[in-house]
Amino acid sequence: VVRDVLNDAIAAGGSTLRDFANAEGGQGYFQHRFDVYGREGEPCDRCGTPMRREQFMNRSSYFCPGCQRLVEPR
Repeated sequence: VVRDVLNDAIAAGGSTLRDFANAEGGQGYFQHRFDVYGREGEPCDRCGTPMRREQFMNRSSYFCPGCQRLVEPR
């Protein structure tokens, strides 16, 4: 499954969230297929639970608390 997602992301040219550009200066389009990222408070497509965002060391992780569990860093 992970290999399939990576292949799809490569085929879409990557993900442009802010200022990413490929070698030709173009943008990627895989971000339009994100299921969780940037959807804080929106319902999960699978179970309807609102998505959550947790921050760790200036980075954000988005997840569905109904389908996933958050593992605290050590």
